[in-house]
Amino acid sequence: MREKRNIIEIPKASANDNTTAFSSPELNSIGYFTQAGKKYEYVKWGANDQLPYEMIDKVERNSVLSQNKLFNLLTCYSRGIEYMDIPAEGEEPKPTKNKDIRKFLMRNSMKKFFAEQITDMKYFYFCVCVVILNRNRDKIVKVYHKDVCNCRFEKPDENGNIRHVFYGSWRNNTSPASGEDKKEVIPLLDFDDPLGDLLARTDNERDALGYFKKSPQSQTKFAIVCKFPTAGGSVYPVPAWTASIRDGWYDIYNFLTRAKKAKLKNGQNIRYHAEISTAFWENLALSKNIPLNSDEFNDMKDQFMQNIKDYLSGSENSDKLIWSEFSVLPDGKEMHQIKISTVDTTKAGNEYNDDVAEAANVLCYGDNVHPNLAGANPGKSQMNNSGSDKRELFTMKQSLETLTHDLMMVAHNTFIFFNKWQDLVYPEVPIIQLTTLDEHKDMEEVLPNSQQNS
Repeated sequence: MREKRNIIEIPKASANDNTTAFSSPELNSIGYFTQAGKKYEYVKWGANDQLPYEMIDKVERNSVLSQNKLFNLLTCYSRGIEYMDIPAEGEEPKPTKNKDIRKFLMRNSMKKFFAEQITDMKYFYFCVCVVILNRNRDKIVKVYHKDVCNCRFEKPDENGNIRHVFYGSWRNNTSPASGEDKKEVIPLLDFDDPLGDLLARTDNERDALGYFKKSPQSQTKFAIVCKFPTAGGSVYPVPAWTASIRDGWYDIYNFLTRAKKAKLKNGQNIRYHAEISTAFWENLALSKNIPLNSDEFNDMKDQFMQNIKDYLSGSENSDKLIWSEFSVLPDGKEMHQIKISTVDTTKAGNEYNDDVAEAANVLCYGDNVHPNLAGANPGKSQMNNSGSDKRELFTMKQSLETLTHDLMMVAHNTFIFFNKWQDLVYPEVPIIQLTTLDEHKDMEEVLPNSQQNS
């Protein structure tokens, strides 16, 4: 009997399940759409199948998470993907000079492709690419990145294997059975062994275990998925950074920033405080022969206050002088007819600074970003580390990207081995190594795998 591989069970949602969309990647189950008269079943991503779009929206609405994602992209990208010539003994590895391989890299915008794949890995913990073969099905000629938010996995078969990836727009898809939005149906290569699957499907190598079968000659497009391991083995991984949304720190940061904004806005709106004696209005009305407490009396007061406001407000009035008379009471105290004071707004909202910094630091922690490197603690804060500390933090951060690089190399090794370049090149991501000033240079390039390939 054939061994079951990659078995994934789809959890069922109870009728009374009130869990939010961010607490579980799959609350229900299966959706479907019909295309060319054929019904396809797929695993929904979140309870309403909108979870990836909601994740993107959450990040875009938060300045800390947005910069965290950019910082993680930049550190993981480092110097970008390179196909290195396999060096002779004693030689330093260098980027390939093979014309066919360089043409392949340029024609497929490999640097851009690498950055796109990293972006999805940092947001969703997996990335999808599509390879297109030549007519003889013995060479990979084109490579395309597929945005993960627009991808859905087919319902696993009885052996737990996922056969296809569906690509299309799923945003606000209220009618999954509708054929209006065409979906691209792409055969999915094996998660663990995409190269062996592709060789068997194209009849370039027979699979000794019989897992992989030959596909029709007309099939020249296949999908490869690079997936970050997470606990539970769900169809769609649950990124660790989303814990900051579930545990409330994301909301705390938003509440604090809104409160600080409101405090600043309300404080800035009140710039002057005018105190006017009741006797002043009476004397002014008497001088103009206006009856007290009449409509004309109220209009007079409104017009007088508007004149003061116009006189004081605006940048063109910043250096103007206003004066008023006052009298002295028998006890020596001053009695002002008009008194205008400036309202101090310099400290409006500052009481939230420590709380905002704390929330920002927790969001950075949830995204594996040190706040001193990303700048979540601005100015002369208590976390303004020395240059040596920053250099070590940066080196540690790049070292932690090794797992992500290794997972993404599965696709690149598939390109290289299927095209029979394995004796010529190997994929590498040179990292940036910051140096000290006494070395007379600010950084150098390091090849992590150079020793094992030399």
